[in-house]
Amino acid sequence: MSDTLWDRYGGYSFVAKAVDDFYARVLLSRELAPYFADINMERLIEHQIETIGAVMGGPFDLNVAALRRAHARLKIKQRHFNEVADILTATLDDNGMSKADRDALLTVVASTPDVIVDPAELRPASS
Repeated sequence: MSDTLWDRYGGYSFVAKAVDDFYARVLLSRELAPYFADINMERLIEHQIETIGAVMGGPFDLNVAALRRAHARLKIKQRHFNEVADILTATLDDNGMSKADRDALLTVVASTPDVIVDPAELRPASS
């Protein structure tokens, strides 16, 4: 048996519970909730289960191009990306993920601003 995060934490049931918890928290944020106003949350949760599942070594493929396309029209600010990362951190902690495993997963998340955040936010300011 492989020793992936997916296997260690019980696979789909752990990820589905954590993702549901994560979005419940995200939707409580005044800053983040507007991004989800016209989103099919059921479909989004399934996509997020697959995305987190892929990062955890589960039976899904991480489709970076699809992530980029899905986020492009949203014009996500860096501060909102950071808030989502903070919520994910708390969610993983509260769902029993060890600090080492959480940090490994968050390292992947931290590498994705160029996929998620509005490119205008990522450009250095002109002097």
